[in-house]
Amino acid sequence: MTPFPPASLKRRFAAMLYELLLVGAVTALAALLSGIVAIVLNPVSTYLSTLVTCLLVLAFWWYYFRANWLLKGQTLAMQTWKIGLANEYGVHPPLYQLRLRFIWACIFIVFIPLLAYAALRHLLGIPPMTAFPAALIWLILPWGFALLNPDRQFLYDFLAGTRLVDLKVSAK
Repeated sequence: MTPFPPASLKRRFAAMLYELLLVGAVTALAALLSGIVAIVLNPVSTYLSTLVTCLLVLAFWWYYFRANWLLKGQTLAMQTWKIGLANEYGVHPPLYQLRLRFIWACIFIVFIPLLAYAALRHLLGIPPMTAFPAALIWLILPWGFALLNPDRQFLYDFLAGTRLVDLKVSAK
């Protein structure tokens, strides 16, 4: 078991809000490159252009998280809130666990809400202003899981075998 206690939910959500700003900047850079690629690929295929755009955004996100998690075990937001990423043994997770964490987080935070939105809009014909908040209800799944888990892990951490730990304890 890890020597550090889990970070509090309050600090994890605060770090997550900060992380949204940082990921937004990474996404903006990916969007710039995607725009250039889309101009070149649109005459060939709109679907190919869309696919390449999605893959570029995911690649930029993965590079941002992988670089931070591998080097320091933390992103800038995690450093600010004194939160570390560890595996069940209390050490930095290996690359395969980081990859699993990223994939599970993308599934639960991005893809499931997107699929729910698409289903609500196109299969059920619900207007966008109603479908968007209804699709976001799916975000309860990965983060609400922490309320039921004894170690207060998010669902994607549980599935990847990682945990967010409180580094303030080691500073004392």
